[in-house]
Amino acid sequence: MATPPLPASSVVRVRLDYTSPDGAKAGSRFYIGYSGSTPTAANLDTLATDVAAAWQSHLANLVTTTWTLSEVDILDITTLTGATGNWTGSNPGLLSGTDLPYQVAQNIEFQIARRYRGGKPRMFVPPATQSQLQDGAHWTDAYVADMILQCGNFFSEIEGDTVGSMGSLSHVNVSYYSGYNNVPFPSGRTKVVPKYRATALVDTVTGYLAKKELSSQRRRRVATTY
Repeated sequence: MATPPLPASSVVRVRLDYTSPDGAKAGSRFYIGYSGSTPTAANLDTLATDVAAAWQSHLANLVTTTWTLSEVDILDITTLTGATGNWTGSNPGLLSGTDLPYQVAQNIEFQIARRYRGGKPRMFVPPATQSQLQDGAHWTDAYVADMILQCGNFFSEIEGDTVGSMGSLSHVNVSYYSGYNNVPFPSGRTKVVPKYRATALVDTVTGYLAKKELSSQRRRRVATTY
């Protein structure tokens, strides 16, 4: 399998892991660019701790108490040997109320200046409660507005962080693919396979759009036996 291309500028990948009492799991992922020196593992441990604190300050108020942020994992993807950092703990959501099914999620789209066809950068956040529903398919306008505001505040706090000699931080998106290859099968049929760029393209995120429609993340259920 081909190795993913390295990004055109210095970037770390941030992964948020969520858990629930009965073993359901969910996650969010985004990228942070940095302008300074290569971070150490200790630097990324610090950044992971700060990301967890920013999540609790801004996004926990919009997530049901059933879901808990349990881990922040950060990887420097600027090189093939970049450092990793980690935070583990228990930062629960703060919304009390009747829970929604586990596959329900809030879809937050990251806006970038570049125009193109195809899927847009985004992350999924665990759901609110039934009190934030307008109907069976939509969030309330107030909840959507709060999500946009707090998502912006979340990333602004991260961007304002000072960690070691990483320099200024910025929320970015990394695009790994451009175009497709048609891969033939012995039967004569072909499979369309996305094609890696020579160098991954880095776009600055300029804003946020929280979807009014309920979104879904499948495969949240995990096996309880082995």
